[in-house]
Amino acid sequence: MRDSPDRQYTREWLQYERQQPMYDESINKFYENIFKFSPVHRDTTTIDDEFISTFVQWLNDHQLSSFTGLESFPVRHVIQGVTHFIDDLYQRCGDIQTFRNDYKYHWRLNNDIEYATIDTLDPDKELLISMPFPYYGDIHPGMYDILDECERLNISVHVDSAWISCIRDIEFDFDHPAIKTFGISLSKAGIGGNRIGVRFAREEPEGSITIINKFNMNQQPLMYIGTRFMQEMGPEYFWKTYEEKYFKVCKDFDLKPTKTVHLALDDGKPVGVRSLLRSL
Repeated sequence: MRDSPDRQYTREWLQYERQQPMYDESINKFYENIFKFSPVHRDTTTIDDEFISTFVQWLNDHQLSSFTGLESFPVRHVIQGVTHFIDDLYQRCGDIQTFRNDYKYHWRLNNDIEYATIDTLDPDKELLISMPFPYYGDIHPGMYDILDECERLNISVHVDSAWISCIRDIEFDFDHPAIKTFGISLSKAGIGGNRIGVRFAREEPEGSITIINKFNMNQQPLMYIGTRFMQEMGPEYFWKTYEEKYFKVCKDFDLKPTKTVHLALDDGKPVGVRSLLRSL
């Protein structure tokens, strides 16, 4: 069931089909504030540069999780959400490999998709895998074995890290030799209606993202919103705000907690708890 102002603190409001990321009135108040200002910079620092540097600092400031290896990916480009990063991969690489229960967008693009397994990885196709993995709200249980197998087969790996902005208690080193690029956005942190993020790459890829960044075609309002959001809300905003309520929901409805604030497990399957969190 989709979230709405009619939500109630009952099992009927658990989200089994599409688990919505966190959002509450604090985001509306944030928007009311920032839309009073111009996104255009009038000094020598471009808004693109400020957004990217703020983004890296925001990652490094995480207190509940730890992400290392960023320095091995010096090419950093603005993206309009991780879906933009994914579209660019499909455009550049063609038929990429993904695993079952990853971002449903892959299935929406191709309802006949054949998912990879660690035993069926194709050396001729690049791999895209999420970290954190949406089905588990955590790192994929086979993540490190998958990366090692991709290194053995010389498969380039790209990592969808859209959920970094809503997780806790995860430590991950991006500097595995198989990983070539990864994308992170602020959508799951609460500003999904203003999709903005950063792609990190070891070497500059070809393709639309690179062209858009080289020719200064990024949307200034989105970068401005993202910069102000990170400065004002900080990392792990929803975990720090809803931690006590999250564990109450899990206890009251016999759910297993995950490391993602809007997601729990019911009999091993993901279920969204946003509506219940907002009901408390």
